[in-house]
Amino acid sequence: MHRLILTTRLAPGTRHLEIGSYISRNRPALRQGGATGMMIRSGEAVHFVLEGPQAVLELATAQARSSRLFASVQVAGLVPVSCRAFDRLCLAYARPELLTEEIRHEIATHTGLKFQQAALAA
Repeated sequence: MHRLILTTRLAPGTRHLEIGSYISRNRPALRQGGATGMMIRSGEAVHFVLEGPQAVLELATAQARSSRLFASVQVAGLVPVSCRAFDRLCLAYARPELLTEEIRHEIATHTGLKFQQAALAA
């Protein structure tokens, strides 16, 4: 089992609904292949934090690289892990301000990605 960290930059003009469609299209194959984790949108970046079999994570990377939604895709890390840290997250999608302090801490501990909790707009 491996943990994959992908950092992508959205192509200009990409809309939130398009990201949702991308996730809905790709989620079944990743889930069926045994991947868990999340995608976090922060500004024009989308961070993929996925765990599962290496072949499935390589598929996720290929899907992101072939998508017109992303102007760039960078593998920030692919490391073997002995157990999952995000096993209860079935390919969720969120913005950092919606994450609890606990999950932001877990993400930082296991991946090195740090997100500040921004104030929610009224």
